[in-house]
Amino acid sequence: MFIFFHGYSPDTWQEFIKAGLVRDCDGIRFCQSARIDESLKFNSLAKKGGELYRIIKEENRPLYIDRLQGGSSFQNYEYDKELVEEYSNLLGDNFFGFQMHEWLSNYLAEVVRKNTKDIPEDEWTAENIEKVLREQYPNSKILYIESMNPQEMADLGKPKNYKEFYDNMTSIYKKRLKTGPLVPCDSSMLAYAFEIESGAKNIMPEIGAQTADIRMQICYARGMTRDEGRKFGVYYEPWGGEPFSNCTYNVKNEWNLESEIFLQGGDNGGSSRSLQKRIFLYAYLSNAGFISEEWGLYNTFLTGDKYELSPYGKVKKEFIDFLGKYDDVGEKLTPIAAVLPKDMKVVENIHNKDYGIFKKDHLAAYDRASDEILDIKKSICDIFSKPIEMAGDETLTFINSEIPDAIDMLNDGFGDLGKYKYLVNLTKEDGFEAKYKNCCEIKDISKILRETLPCYVDGGLHWMVNKCAKGGYYLTVFNHSGVKRSIAEGEYTLPEEEKTVEITFKENVLPQVCEGNGKLSLKDGKYLLTVPAGDWAFLKF
Repeated sequence: MFIFFHGYSPDTWQEFIKAGLVRDCDGIRFCQSARIDESLKFNSLAKKGGELYRIIKEENRPLYIDRLQGGSSFQNYEYDKELVEEYSNLLGDNFFGFQMHEWLSNYLAEVVRKNTKDIPEDEWTAENIEKVLREQYPNSKILYIESMNPQEMADLGKPKNYKEFYDNMTSIYKKRLKTGPLVPCDSSMLAYAFEIESGAKNIMPEIGAQTADIRMQICYARGMTRDEGRKFGVYYEPWGGEPFSNCTYNVKNEWNLESEIFLQGGDNGGSSRSLQKRIFLYAYLSNAGFISEEWGLYNTFLTGDKYELSPYGKVKKEFIDFLGKYDDVGEKLTPIAAVLPKDMKVVENIHNKDYGIFKKDHLAAYDRASDEILDIKKSICDIFSKPIEMAGDETLTFINSEIPDAIDMLNDGFGDLGKYKYLVNLTKEDGFEAKYKNCCEIKDISKILRETLPCYVDGGLHWMVNKCAKGGYYLTVFNHSGVKRSIAEGEYTLPEEEKTVEITFKENVLPQVCEGNGKLSLKDGKYLLTVPAGDWAFLKF
């Protein structure tokens, strides 16, 4: 059953229920920040015998803590070990543990950022690290460091190359496992192979307007968890807009952040509601097991007293209603898998900028020549990121692609290669194609999918097919082009970015548009589907 992890606070939980947002199977996201009052932190609010404990125990709700570290000032917070163990024993696999947030990219940013990178190697001490960080953020009430505390950073030494960087941070990851199970949440540096090897049962890519190529992230997470006992979810970050901001409706937020950048956006702040809707739907239709939000507690409502659903909250409610209406979406069809080297423990986002200090060495955490690494990244781009020309904002996040969305990605030795009809060999291993006789070339992917899928969509939009659990198929077509968003002008779409595609069905069917604003027509024996900018169509056939 798909889980929506809702943020918890004593003053909103019943309001979430009244608004129809919380289903019986949904979970609780406990927001833990260095900035919130002690009474709202885990050891106090989640104590045995308290209201939160009662809800979780009586209703058997999945639980995880957002977060142990990352994306926020590092906390030297001592979690009550007996309390953590109590929840683990109470919930079993439904205790997801602690979010390890952007743990590689946070560390990379902290060792290459201004001031820190200029500390000489022989002066790389906790005192000097803290000194330059306070100089960089003089108005911060707490020390702004995300990956580890200054003493840990000093003890590990200043990394001189990617191997040292990777070894340092993976040792911290293993150290954090002593707190409890981890839910790694990666964005620009996807370390699924290392995380799964280290025991992660759940992985959770962070996706949103700041993150390029959502499709690649999710298809990779899906491929890596397609075996027994593991699943993936997604973590929606609502940042974005012009100027950069968040979506807020009142000054209260779960992180207790007060800076203007966090609160200036209002209704028009952050990424678009169109993107929010498409992300939620795409995650579910891609067979994610759960979803959570970086913000989503107080910005679900317009005010803190009347609890009327905000535009953000209305998108969430529409999605919850969709889950109830379509619980039979079944398996996303992916007859092809792109297979990466077994020892490629990190896949850097293919659109990520080179930070400079590690040059090409920081593109992957394994011992291969840089030209091989770049060739693998180019192949990933050819498979997942062949964009049609697009207009508007957020055009790197989701793309209208030349290649259908029917391909997973995974490292050799992970997931289950036996689930796929064809494999694309990106391993750089000579023996791979001798072992697997069903390998194909990237240039042949579109032809193969035209032959193997029950339908095919021509016209340059993002589309995918699910085999319904109750028979038949669902076809989803997204138009990611033409959305504009700014604080000054709000959100609107460009009418000229409406797109029409042609759908070819293998069998004689009567397709029906069930959801979305797509318009289906039959002309000269051909099905044509018109999808407005920033919209989608969900068809049954």
